[in-house]
Amino acid sequence: MRRFRDPETLLAVMSHRRELGLLAIAAMTMPLIQWAWTNAFGSFNDFHDYWLAGKLVLAGQSPYDIQALRDLARTEHLSFLVGGGYSYPLPFAVFMVPFALLPFKLSLELFMGLSIALFGLTVAVWIGWAHGWAPNLARRRFALALAAGFYPPIFGTVASGQANLMLFPLLAGGLALTIAATAPRRRAIGGALLGLAAIVKLVPGILVVPLVIGRRWGGALGTVLGALGALVVATLLAPWAAQGSGGLTSLLEPDSYFTNQSINGFVTRLVNHSDRTAPPFPHAFDPRLPMLLLTAIFGLVTLALLWRARGQLKERRGLALGLGLALVAGVIGAPKNSFWNQAFALIAVGSMLAADAVDLRIRSLGRADLILLSVWLGGAFLWTLLWMFPPSKTGPLPALVTLAESSSLYGMLALWLVLARRLAMPIEAQEAADEAPPLAATELGATAP
Repeated sequence: MRRFRDPETLLAVMSHRRELGLLAIAAMTMPLIQWAWTNAFGSFNDFHDYWLAGKLVLAGQSPYDIQALRDLARTEHLSFLVGGGYSYPLPFAVFMVPFALLPFKLSLELFMGLSIALFGLTVAVWIGWAHGWAPNLARRRFALALAAGFYPPIFGTVASGQANLMLFPLLAGGLALTIAATAPRRRAIGGALLGLAAIVKLVPGILVVPLVIGRRWGGALGTVLGALGALVVATLLAPWAAQGSGGLTSLLEPDSYFTNQSINGFVTRLVNHSDRTAPPFPHAFDPRLPMLLLTAIFGLVTLALLWRARGQLKERRGLALGLGLALVAGVIGAPKNSFWNQAFALIAVGSMLAADAVDLRIRSLGRADLILLSVWLGGAFLWTLLWMFPPSKTGPLPALVTLAESSSLYGMLALWLVLARRLAMPIEAQEAADEAPPLAATELGATAP
């Protein structure tokens, strides 16, 4: 186990263009396969919402008008699961306007192709930045990039036509800058990138907490300004489109839909029916208060862990682990958070590996954490099997089916525990376990000495 290494400069990373390309292709392998499969058999359901939202903004209507969304879908001869309609902050609808100028099919191909390419490039650059280019680690780097694309929420994001992969450069770049940059301006830029990600998917907004506790004021302020700035610009560009956006508070309502892999979904499925599950305790209680209480308790425990490690959050390793812990906690606690949004857990794991397994010797993490990481991955793959081959909810063990439908949530809790354990490990213990001295010190974005 080695301590957090001083990362490569961006210039140094980009100088390894050949291996960067190979790593990017490896990361894109499974998403590309999923893209081809969904083109043949699927619908890219969520992209319909995005494209229609952009189309409504162009027409001077609000993307939050669900009836207008349905009417436009009929006009465009699009068939998809509308659900709650467009449920993102306004800036993303404005971002979709250029895509809405194109025919639906062409727009879909452009969006998915760009998403997969950005994901692959982000994985490749992150691996080079965090783990270096030592020739003896080439196979491990390739295996890590390939494995990234096989994480089920990644290829599931492609199958559902989701936006998560489009946000990977913002989230990964933002974390890299806030962790490694020494200049306040660069940390602020990193925070702004996190803010732009948070204004699309709200979960990254939780990263402000460890930044504040670790006194990374530039990163924290940049995150807030990035999100608020995007919201202000979008409102100025399309003020009519914000009408009805107050309905986003409906995200706090109970939701038993099987893709809801948050605390909200777990509690709600215990008492409410869904299309795939029968509740073990039908209508025994209103899930609102228990769901809110459990989420609040979970949030306070996470906050306490971050506060206890406040000294470590001032250092690179501690901040990397703290940001990862907060990100995973946000994925778990955010109401109505879908399985696809667990894609962000990959960045949290990347931060942990950058901190505690820079040489990519995964065994050095220890038996307990390896078991917990296996539970994390196992939960995701089990849920994927249930998604593809749903068992009958009226069989002999309906309660077991209902509990199994939250398997990826259990896996995320295991990942949260890994990060909590490692953050609680004193820095001295990490340094004592180092097997080699740290690599040469450079600052992200600076010129190598």
